[in-house]
Amino acid sequence: MIGTNNSHLLDDHVRAIGPRLRLALTATAVRNRSLDARVLLARAALGPHGTLDELVDAARRGDRRWLRRRRRKIDAPRVAAVAQSLVLDSGAEDALAVFELARRALGARALSPANQLLHAQLALAHEGPERARKLLRRYRKIGEPARKSLVADLLNPFVADRAAEPWHTAFGSLLPSPAFTLGDGATPFDKLVAADVDKVEGPHRISVVLTSYRPDQGLITAVRSILAQSWANTEVILVDDASPPEFDTILDEAVALGDRVRLLKMPVNSGTYAARNAGLDAAGGEFATFQDSDDWSHPRRLELQVRPLIDDRRLVATTSDGLAVTDQLLCTRPGVRSGRFNPSSLLIRRGTVLRTVGYFDRLRKAADSEYIGRIRAAFGAGRVRHVDSKPLALIRLSAGSLSRSEIRAQWMHPARTAYMSAYQRHHQLIATRRASAFRPADGADRPFPAPGHLLGTVRDRRYDVLMVADWRFLESTQRTALDEMRALAAAGLSVGLLQFDSLRAVYQRRMPACAPVQDLVNDGVVDWLTPDESAETALLIVRQAAVLQFTGGLGSGIRAGRTVVVADRAPARADGSDQRYDPAMCTAAARRLFGPEPVWVPQDDGVRALLRTETTPVNLPLALAAAGWVADRTTAAPGPAIVGTDLCDTACWPSAAAESLAVFGRLPTADVRIRLPDRPAGETSVALAPTWLGYQPADLGPRPFLHQLDFYLHFPPRESAEWYSRPAIEAAQTGCVVVMPERYAPLYGDAAVYCARSEAEPLIARYRADPALFAEQSRRARAVAAKANDPAAFVDWVRQSLPLAVA
Repeated sequence: MIGTNNSHLLDDHVRAIGPRLRLALTATAVRNRSLDARVLLARAALGPHGTLDELVDAARRGDRRWLRRRRRKIDAPRVAAVAQSLVLDSGAEDALAVFELARRALGARALSPANQLLHAQLALAHEGPERARKLLRRYRKIGEPARKSLVADLLNPFVADRAAEPWHTAFGSLLPSPAFTLGDGATPFDKLVAADVDKVEGPHRISVVLTSYRPDQGLITAVRSILAQSWANTEVILVDDASPPEFDTILDEAVALGDRVRLLKMPVNSGTYAARNAGLDAAGGEFATFQDSDDWSHPRRLELQVRPLIDDRRLVATTSDGLAVTDQLLCTRPGVRSGRFNPSSLLIRRGTVLRTVGYFDRLRKAADSEYIGRIRAAFGAGRVRHVDSKPLALIRLSAGSLSRSEIRAQWMHPARTAYMSAYQRHHQLIATRRASAFRPADGADRPFPAPGHLLGTVRDRRYDVLMVADWRFLESTQRTALDEMRALAAAGLSVGLLQFDSLRAVYQRRMPACAPVQDLVNDGVVDWLTPDESAETALLIVRQAAVLQFTGGLGSGIRAGRTVVVADRAPARADGSDQRYDPAMCTAAARRLFGPEPVWVPQDDGVRALLRTETTPVNLPLALAAAGWVADRTTAAPGPAIVGTDLCDTACWPSAAAESLAVFGRLPTADVRIRLPDRPAGETSVALAPTWLGYQPADLGPRPFLHQLDFYLHFPPRESAEWYSRPAIEAAQTGCVVVMPERYAPLYGDAAVYCARSEAEPLIARYRADPALFAEQSRRARAVAAKANDPAAFVDWVRQSLPLAVA
């Protein structure tokens, strides 16, 4: 783990993350199961005035004075965030202690509403109802819906000897009225009986597809809740996924509940979504919806969801919320909202949707959200309406449910996140009419891959090369790695990818892989692996050294024959600022995660000079794929000089963008165009002059941007150690006159021309005044870029790096 001797590295990461740290770093720490990220969060909270271990020790001892003495020097909300990361990642005891220490030493207002709620939830779960009641009285910022759920649980008569009526009123207030009464059943959940409601007659039939496998009494509860709906014109298509014969009794009992229930038996066990697809084909209704086999629907769910579709023919689907509860009808799960979007609530205009979108992806689990997203992509988000209502279903959280084991607060099983990234990219193509939305019922011709964990398959995972980086954003490293991976695949080598988040790019929301990387995965050029998978690779390349820095607590099933760590950036700037990683710690992390002692390979001589660890004598061969057709540039465009730069490598340090743009302030008459860092919109602020043009990466790709320019200026901060810049090489390849400081001449040679910042304006004027000089430099730059960065050289280097048995 990160130690106190790495305080400068921690402080630089805190500075780089900036104001979004409390929420974003907490979520990132939990998503990645990173113990080191908790150390970083504690540093952000306490600064030099304490460590994570000291905070936890003081909390265990109840030492309020330890924290109170520091209250004017620390960030109080971040102290509570440390407690949140403790409970969501490890256990409740230390989290409760830190929450209580923060409350008593810093005051209740030091805790955000979310952390006040989490503290009360933990107290209820681990310290009992009396303690939770006291905290509810002290915490005034807890939102009303969450407070109502806690109050209902404090009144629950099924976990303690309490009167039923107060709970019935409190729990009922969480649902639309009228909701339920209580009858007989094996569990409190199964005692639910839908309240009597007025029947709504009409010609529009709704088919409710309900799938089961090895059902229990929960199936009867689910079917009864559908038959009790206010919408009278319904049918239940019960699809059993080849349960053994001993379950026929419960299936027969379900069918006997009414003549509107039809049973369909699958010939072989194929999974929930294959069963749903069969149910869609068997359905006779104009509309179709779904329900899990042990959930309960509010008696007005179907009515409230179908009415918008009848009133507005443009709508193709509706959805609603559900309330997640246990068998004992408890709502509270620390850190998890009980009232949430219910994917199984989807109600569709059956014929319209099946003709355009087709069927569910044929997985064993996790396909609900993909289907809803595909419908939105095909028809437009405005044609799918979410019903604004209190929860219209109770979602049962049994002890062995997938929802509990694979979806927790801020965390989702890695296979699910990989699948989500893949289908989100496919949905982007559907929305822009570059891909078909239709999927057949048998799941043939997959347009994007799905992890074996979700398909229910196990396959041999052996690769020639596996690359590790943060693939969410396109910086020089990722843009170059794309060409490397394409070249390796074209040479017949099998390639896999592994995602590690960089803690210089933390966000509260989970971010998918960037589109070009995901396209390689979806097109089958490379495979996407998750750290929990067991896989072997002959050569593992950590393509971005800094992603190893905060991996304490992470596990890996990947085993490598040989490991190479590419120092794509120096550990810090030349002046010691902007500390990104510690090579020794990254070496230990690579050894622990992947097996062999890693070999370090510098990206360029600028990085080599600052690496201060044993390296290979040769730098990494840099790959640049052929640019395709590029028009000869015979002269600069008329009018003002068109100049610009791509800021793709400036997002990870607050001052980097401004320092890189300083040269343009010396060009008052130029037409300045800037491609901004590849980050979520609104997350990165870059100050541009009023007359400059700024392009979001999503709006304009690197090559189209460069084709606009006559001159590409590469003047990064003076303390930057790195020589290599992917955009600068691409600019030379497209025929721009590339201008940069003289210190980069050993790498770029004749691909660029060199000057100081103060000399840029006269240099540009000279090349604009002499068309022959401009044309010759453009031609020379293209020739040098193509020759010096041939992807074949990278492939040869990889083959030489492979263990002898493989090579």
